[in-house]
Amino acid sequence: MKRLPLFLTCALVLLPLVAEGAPRVTVFDDGVKLRGERERPLPKSPWSDGPIEQFALRGETLGLELVVDADEALSGLHVEIVFPKAPTVEAASFSQRFVHVKRPSGNDREPGSLAFTKEAAPLADAFVGLLADALVPSPLDLERGARGALWVDLHVPESTAAGAYDGELLVSSTTGIVARRALRLEVGASALPYMAAKVSLFYDPSTLDKRMGSRAAEPSLRRLFHEHHLSAFAERRTPDAIDLDLEALRGDLYRPPAYRGPGVGVGEGVFAIGAYGSLGEPTPPGLKIVEQFVERIEKAGALPSTTVFLYAVDEDCKSPRASRWRALLEGSPARRHVKVGATCHESPLRQAAELTMLPATSYDAFAADAARAQGKLVWAYNGLRPHAGPLMLDVPATDLRANAWISERYRVERWFYWESTYVLDQNRGGQGGAVGWDPYVVAETFHNADGDYAMGDGNLVYPGKQLHGMTSFNEDAFYPSVRLKNLRRGVLDAGYIQLAKERDPLRADALVRRMIPGALREVQRVPAAWSSDADDWRKARRELFEIIRGPKAAPPNERFGPSPLGWAAAIATFVGLAGVGLRGRKRS
Repeated sequence: MKRLPLFLTCALVLLPLVAEGAPRVTVFDDGVKLRGERERPLPKSPWSDGPIEQFALRGETLGLELVVDADEALSGLHVEIVFPKAPTVEAASFSQRFVHVKRPSGNDREPGSLAFTKEAAPLADAFVGLLADALVPSPLDLERGARGALWVDLHVPESTAAGAYDGELLVSSTTGIVARRALRLEVGASALPYMAAKVSLFYDPSTLDKRMGSRAAEPSLRRLFHEHHLSAFAERRTPDAIDLDLEALRGDLYRPPAYRGPGVGVGEGVFAIGAYGSLGEPTPPGLKIVEQFVERIEKAGALPSTTVFLYAVDEDCKSPRASRWRALLEGSPARRHVKVGATCHESPLRQAAELTMLPATSYDAFAADAARAQGKLVWAYNGLRPHAGPLMLDVPATDLRANAWISERYRVERWFYWESTYVLDQNRGGQGGAVGWDPYVVAETFHNADGDYAMGDGNLVYPGKQLHGMTSFNEDAFYPSVRLKNLRRGVLDAGYIQLAKERDPLRADALVRRMIPGALREVQRVPAAWSSDADDWRKARRELFEIIRGPKAAPPNERFGPSPLGWAAAIATFVGLAGVGLRGRKRS
């Protein structure tokens, strides 16, 4: 990754392009899904003239997107940000890669898709064509008359003093600076919490073997997720295969010199035994394996800070496996450290699993609160418009950002996404053949036996090295995506919301409700209620920024007695039926 030192300056002017005939460069916020066709009109930039106005809290990472329309061939394009008078900060420059989306995600048999219901589908051609997603940490080369895109991350360390800083954004090629813009950064006094919203991604290490030839890139993958305030867990069936996981759970994997980023030394926080039910039916040998997993994690000193769960069964609500595993675990020394988990659409109050992962379509906040009152853990699982933002390419970039706001409104304690490296398409009904798809070239990387096809589902990162003649940069590493960046933006926004609630809970809550009028199980057969406009999200974050640095509000008047939430949770507990229904669609 190209990391560039930043220095602070005092220059507030919009500087002209360096040379006549230089490329046209347009700057956007980080919530725009850029198009590669030059004939497609660009959306309006928030900074069409004047300085690029940015604001941040300490510990925050900002993202900017740049579109470069070149009349002449250019090579080695990259972004630098110069702030001569501040402590050293880091920027990372990426080139965005376009992939051709030939059709929207859908189903051969019925309307809608794994990404959206028919009512919540984007316009048919809104996300068809060349879409930017992969972010490769290398310079960009452009042919004459082509359109390219760049991304820059700007990290504001916690050591940065509050104040306003003026600087410069430079776009350079091998021939020198081709464009420059004034940049103003306003830094608030508060520091953002790390992993303010809890998000977990699954990956299968065997995919690395098949696609990259080894697992040498696995530490890179884990550090990439950690850098984006995300946790991960992998397919692990034997206790002797978790050395890397133990480093992650202790936080050792996320320390210098190998790791530079937020959350230094913070442990992963979650570990799955036998993901997707891979341990099968409960047996004494299986119990021994569970106990060995727990023993290794305990000896590593990671148990107190880790949620360990046995992933008993996946998307089969009729299976008795969760209750059988619970029965077998009784009397085991591992029992007090392990939750039995399952993905299932039914109410968590009716499930035998102690950790229930509910599809967004059936997540009921009141039932979840009631289940937590009984000692259960309740997570949200995946996304489907209009209930929550999906993983796919062919939806607005801000959809994944919205999920963290949904978490804040509906008290979701953790969000779990089913896959992050899914390029083989070897599921039941998959069409990936022996080697799968090249995600840099093919958008439609998911199929199943139920007639679903999806654009980039379960693939949030891009391999730095690929076999089989596929696109390769010969690096044992993983690269981020625009979607991964928007997941991070949502988690950071959750930190804003939490800090704002400490200052003025009523105002902050009203803002969250304005941005998320409805989601999860409470919406049916309607378009998505949240905005798809990146500028709306930036303005909402600015409102939170002002609340955070404003005076602390008086506490809400408590004379009205128990809250509606308290009554609803009590009713849900008594009835035991809240959250029933709405299966969503299975991926397998």
